[in-house]
Amino acid sequence: MTLLNIENLSKECGNLRLLNDLNFTLNQGQCIGIKCSTDTSNLLFNLILGKTNYSKGNIYIENTSISKCTNIKNIIAVVFSNEGMYERLKIYDYMKFFEKIYNSKSSIKEILIKLGLFDISNKKIKSLTYSQKKRLSMARALLSNSKLILIQEPTLNVDRESALIIREFIPYICSLGISVLATSVSLEDIILLGGETYILDEKGLNTIETDISTDETDEKSSNEADLDFPYFKVDKIPAKIDEKIILLNPTEIISIESLNGTSYLNVGEEKFPCTLTLNELENRLKYFGFFRCHRSYLVNLQRVREVVTWTRNSFSLILDDKNKTSIPLSKGRMNELKDILKF
Repeated sequence: MTLLNIENLSKECGNLRLLNDLNFTLNQGQCIGIKCSTDTSNLLFNLILGKTNYSKGNIYIENTSISKCTNIKNIIAVVFSNEGMYERLKIYDYMKFFEKIYNSKSSIKEILIKLGLFDISNKKIKSLTYSQKKRLSMARALLSNSKLILIQEPTLNVDRESALIIREFIPYICSLGISVLATSVSLEDIILLGGETYILDEKGLNTIETDISTDETDEKSSNEADLDFPYFKVDKIPAKIDEKIILLNPTEIISIESLNGTSYLNVGEEKFPCTLTLNELENRLKYFGFFRCHRSYLVNLQRVREVVTWTRNSFSLILDDKNKTSIPLSKGRMNELKDILKF
């Protein structure tokens, strides 16, 4: 069953086109994650909620045009990146307050247990951390009995415990038949939610595949014989800065990511576009300890500090750079990584 259907949606402001022919559908119990800017997320959510008029196209909720939908608040709940809360209330009292508003029959205790908040349910909201407040927002959204939950920045800047809880909670929401549309400025955060992944920018909405394709796997297999006879190879990787081409040593590169068809080399705290594709870079760097951890990422294994298991099917790699960068690891590559690193 299609819960949300967006058709040829465009939004213009003067001569500026903010959204251009956006199309996607969200089915019951499905999770879709979109990597986009905060402004784009705010605009998209306001359009779906009927708070902002669109210039062209249409939005349908349960096959009813948003312009004719009179019960949006009963269908959609929203978790914003920063929310105002009743700071003087205790967690449990806050949930009881919304239980009455929503006339909810859901178990407050069960929801709080799922989100790791039951043991601190007598704490006042003003004493909670940002991460705990994010989990409380999730709890309030589930209590609403909504069919669709819109979530901004589900795991950005939260602590590791909260990230794990939220990444397990979203599939649980979907198992109840509730649909989730999440947005974030972080591609990794969106990928690790486990649903369909997209990037929305000035070029439109583009799908991000979360596993390496069969063609790429076949190409890798065809070169496996070479791996039996490794040799030292001197190589330089070209990066472009304005009109200049600089040549980087592979050991300088921490990781490489692909966005909208362009490869970006992460060196220290800087990011450089590269003229080579990710497949070409994988082939050139295979003797330097680089590993294709995800369809969109290559990582220098010498810079991997930690392998994190979030859920049964959700993993990431923590690097040893200054920011302790985290990048996704496809579940299909975990066994290969174990063989390489012998753990």
